Amino acid sequence: MTTTTVTEQEEARLYDELRRVLEDVEEGEQRQKMLNHMIRQLKFAKWRKEQLRRFNPYRQDVRPVTLWIMLAIGALMPVVLFSIFIWVSLWVE
Repeated sequence: MTTTTVTEQEEARLYDELRRVLEDVEEGEQRQKMLNHMIRQLKFAKWRKEQLRRFNPYRQDVRPVTLWIMLAIGALMPVVLFSIFIWVSLWVE
């Protein structure tokens, strides 16, 4: 799927950026800070890729009708909840 391709490209870009940063920055505290920052970014990219991998089978099986139903429910839910709130508040008075 295109999402995994995008995440793999992003991970490869982060590894390339890490390599360039390590070549550019001299030894010492600044290099350690940059290294820790890039390692955190790589861990987050890897975590996000694993999280998205769990939802791939579900997203592939979603039909357009199901998607439209989910969108309609999501759009109408605030209206329904607000109407219930108004009805209850009038009933309580």
